[in-house]
Amino acid sequence: MNHDDSSSDKINEKKHESLKIFTEAERGIYLDDVIYTLKNQNWTLEEEPCLNQTLQVLQYLQNFTLWAVWQWDSIPSEPQGLLFGNRYHLGNFDQCLDTPWHATHPELRNQYCLADIILERSDKTHRNRHEETNDPYQSALDHIEHKSSFLRPLNYLTWGLCVPSSCQSHSVQRLLGILLAHSHLGAAGLRARIGVPEPCQSFDKPREFDGLFYSFMIFMSIFIAIVLTCTFIRHTQKDSNKKTIGNEILKVISLQYNSKDILKVSDNGISVLYGIRFLSICFITLDHQFGVANGGPISNGVQVDKSVISGAGLLILHNDLFVDTFFVLSGFLSATAMSKLEHMPNLFLLILRRYIRLIVAYAVVIFFVCAVYPYIGSGPLWNRVVAGETTQCRKNWWLNLLMLSNYVDTENICLVISWYIPCDFHFFVVTMLLYWLYKKLPKLGIACAVVISICAVLAPGLVNYYYNLPPIQLFTYDFLFNPRSQEQFHTTYIKSHTRYASYLVGFFSGLYYSYSIHSITTKRFFQRYSWLGACIGLVGINAIMLYGATYIWRNYELVTGSIYAAVERPLFATSVCLLLLSCSLGHVPLLKSFLSWYPWVPLSRLSYGLYLTHFLIISRNVFSTRGSQHVDIFFFFVQTLGVIAWGCVAALFILLIFELPVNNLLNLCLNWNMKRTQKNETVRTGDVSNSGNYNKSYIEENLPSPSSLVSKF
Repeated sequence: MNHDDSSSDKINEKKHESLKIFTEAERGIYLDDVIYTLKNQNWTLEEEPCLNQTLQVLQYLQNFTLWAVWQWDSIPSEPQGLLFGNRYHLGNFDQCLDTPWHATHPELRNQYCLADIILERSDKTHRNRHEETNDPYQSALDHIEHKSSFLRPLNYLTWGLCVPSSCQSHSVQRLLGILLAHSHLGAAGLRARIGVPEPCQSFDKPREFDGLFYSFMIFMSIFIAIVLTCTFIRHTQKDSNKKTIGNEILKVISLQYNSKDILKVSDNGISVLYGIRFLSICFITLDHQFGVANGGPISNGVQVDKSVISGAGLLILHNDLFVDTFFVLSGFLSATAMSKLEHMPNLFLLILRRYIRLIVAYAVVIFFVCAVYPYIGSGPLWNRVVAGETTQCRKNWWLNLLMLSNYVDTENICLVISWYIPCDFHFFVVTMLLYWLYKKLPKLGIACAVVISICAVLAPGLVNYYYNLPPIQLFTYDFLFNPRSQEQFHTTYIKSHTRYASYLVGFFSGLYYSYSIHSITTKRFFQRYSWLGACIGLVGINAIMLYGATYIWRNYELVTGSIYAAVERPLFATSVCLLLLSCSLGHVPLLKSFLSWYPWVPLSRLSYGLYLTHFLIISRNVFSTRGSQHVDIFFFFVQTLGVIAWGCVAALFILLIFELPVNNLLNLCLNWNMKRTQKNETVRTGDVSNSGNYNKSYIEENLPSPSSLVSKF
């Protein structure tokens, strides 16, 4: 025991001996230098209160007074990890604003300001970094100016500063310039362009609830109350099976009826569709998680950029193709549903039902973004998200409801991911018009369909060639940081006329499937070669994603790139359809069993709601953070699983409270009117033989049931 004690004493003694003790003069050099620089700046009368309070902070900091040390301790004294891809240097946001003496000493209140800084070399010379050798003796300026294939700029940084409440934006710029000059980056003589793009945040200015917020809460409460009341009445009714309009209304609104509808399996023979649909939205969520997180505060951006060109990175990078899977499935289901009809139904009713099917959940989410989204997060970067999403939605929500948001004022589109919805609606309208024309005038309808199909395939290639654009939308850092500012996003990526080909491939495949289920020859063919078809489909899907993603780092010619832009999405859609047809018409035991697994059924019904909500959850998680995170592939997968789980909860709520009740009421209203019309016609004509079948209306005979119509259209 004594021996151990003496050993530990010696170790502690050595530790104490190794500690360097700074004198008071040495500690004050940095602060004195900062104070001297501040005093020798040309401050205006408007800026003098900020200068005086800042000097007071530094003077009390030299005395190690708590309130001054508290404020200065929340500031990153200099950027850290900039050369490793860490753009955001946020300090401690909550420590700056939430001081213990906030209520008792208002003169010591702070505000948190966020500044964007661009570093430029003053010598005007540019030398390429030695990429191959990674020479440690080359200039760090060359490294800072270098951009990887992912185009992440290392000379851009965002710096958070805790300053006195009297400081304005131009004073904050001056203070940051002084701090930057005294950092290690100032030693190289870098010139900084500093901007404070948004107002500073303070603890005494919380975001107040406005009328829109209360309107949303009232709206939500009314709908929840209606659904719960109808469910309770329906459950307690003794004659609930009686066919009256009141009972039918209660039934289609009740939670019990709609929850059973979510669990129903369609008997159309394409149960693999459930798995394909839900897995597609999972891959889309993973892609958006990668993109949003990579454009946000991460500490190892250089490592992430290197992983982009790996196999796993390339698969994630071009996951946007899975959006085309939804176009394929939408067209496929439209074709299979229409092929069952003996007569062409009313076009207006078809389009109306499709519009209501898309718009209900869409409108609820837009209302949420406009009214509630600003209040669910906070942090250094949160105001930027609110400005980028809420402001745009409050301005252009009506364009989204009119299905025009992907053509009108696209630079201010409400919800970046919402471009998919007007595209799908436009595709449905045009395709139904073509199908109606085919039913009326078959030769003219076929000719128009051929011409439009050719134009749909050629359109993206021609547009890319005319505007000299890359073959695909490159998901580089500049796109992830601000998608709305990218030319290709507005020109080709979100436009209906450049995305129509995938929907047409799905529609024609649906017609082929409807023909094949009655053809013995086709069934035998798929039974024999189904494994081969499924393998070709899977290989095609992955090959197209991998090959397209390589354009982010390799060179390409304009002509060949435009050709690839024209054929990529139709080929991907064809691969998806080949997989779908091989599993539905053939025998692919393991794959078909997996894609037809029953849990995919309810989850696939939540796909649309998950698509609408997942991006909001991701953005909230990423931009309410207080500091940079170390990320890798495992991080993205873990975060994605959480987003999918919470997104499904939100989607289920929207589906049961809003989507299914409204859609079912519309179908009930249309069908009930048809029943009454046919009953009146039967009574008026005196047709006794048909008087007992008055409830077999034209719509009911020629359209799927309301529940299946909602799930398909």
